Amino acid sequence: MPHPQRPSRRDFLRQSSLAGLALGFPTLIPASALGKDGEVAPSNRLEMVAVGTAGMGGSNLGRFLGMKSVQVIAVCDVDLNHLKAGVNAVKQRGGSEPRAYQDYRELLAKEKAEAASIGVPDHWHAPISIPFLKAGYDIYGEKPLAKTLAEGRAMVDAAKAHGRVWQTGMWQRSTGNFRRAVELVRNGAIGKVRRVEVGTGSSGAGPKDGDPGKVPGHLNYDLWVGPSAMMDYDSRRTHFNWRWNYNFGGGQLVDWVCHHVDIAAWGVSKDLEYPVSVEAKGSETAQGPWNVHRQYDYTVTYADGTEITCNSRHMGTKFIGETGWVYVNRGSQQTSDPKLWDAPLGDGAWRCPGTTDNWKDFTDCVRTRRRPVAHIEVAHHTTLLGHLANASIHAGRKLTFDGKAEKVREDIGENPFISRKLRDPYGI
Repeated sequence: MPHPQRPSRRDFLRQSSLAGLALGFPTLIPASALGKDGEVAPSNRLEMVAVGTAGMGGSNLGRFLGMKSVQVIAVCDVDLNHLKAGVNAVKQRGGSEPRAYQDYRELLAKEKAEAASIGVPDHWHAPISIPFLKAGYDIYGEKPLAKTLAEGRAMVDAAKAHGRVWQTGMWQRSTGNFRRAVELVRNGAIGKVRRVEVGTGSSGAGPKDGDPGKVPGHLNYDLWVGPSAMMDYDSRRTHFNWRWNYNFGGGQLVDWVCHHVDIAAWGVSKDLEYPVSVEAKGSETAQGPWNVHRQYDYTVTYADGTEITCNSRHMGTKFIGETGWVYVNRGSQQTSDPKLWDAPLGDGAWRCPGTTDNWKDFTDCVRTRRRPVAHIEVAHHTTLLGHLANASIHAGRKLTFDGKAEKVREDIGENPFISRKLRDPYGI
């Protein structure tokens, strides 16, 4: 039997006020409820739920809790320790104690909020996000967008079909030096750019020795594995280190494609354009409970000949133009001409959309219904570059791509980066 939905805070306050009037008594409402003293009235707050309260999920939750305009009414995590931490985080920021759930399906059945912060491992992105989109939630979701190319497309289609706002955790798009680099390049400060050299670092899987341990009582491991193939529990590949096993993540290659490679594609106006080919090579795979390729090189080529190359040997994005170059990384930047970085762009110059706060950009867009800077379509286009690179490594050959059909032209058989079979009873 489905659980009845709780009334929203807005409905509760409205109904309570009407009840007071009906009884002929004045309704006493605290100043905070009226939006006085610098507070935001509950009726004007964005009601959110948070699914995933550790790692980036916990970091994103903290960002939203720092906004007076947001009220987190429920939290969810398969790990009871993480769940408790999420509840405490809400309370410590002065919020009412949120309802707590270990299973996102129970939260969906019992709650009705306006937005969701979803920070879960890659293998859960589509199976959790799509039900929330269908239920009418606007979503702040983590990168990479999806576990496979096919699941990414399903997420894009669901967001469009249900008219939802989606912001991806590609927060470099909201960071000053990355935005400045993109604006310089897109406004022709270094002339025509045909090549961008990117580094995204090597996969961080550790040594193969260690004790896998036993499933702790606070973790629902079956639900943690969810739609992926069941594997024996191993503490070294759960929580953060799931990234280094292809059953759950895509290695460093996919984990960072939505950061430095995204900036590369954005700078050369290819972030909504499909590549025509991807060629990749991977070195040795990690050992023990991990199996990702630790080192990799790949080249993405577009129809006009523009190339984005990426490797695991360094970090950052370097745009190479006809008259100079621009390099940008977290916390640093360089240009071929030292004066170039601060040169005025001139009237009518193209400017990056959004703001320098990725999380506030999301809440603003929920209210205005404009498109966020890291919207779902651009996240899909960037993420598929990583999936195609991994697919090329897996297939051992260069792949050409039919963007209109979103299909690899070669027969590469079953490729886990293009699509996968989900474990029952989970689906999209």
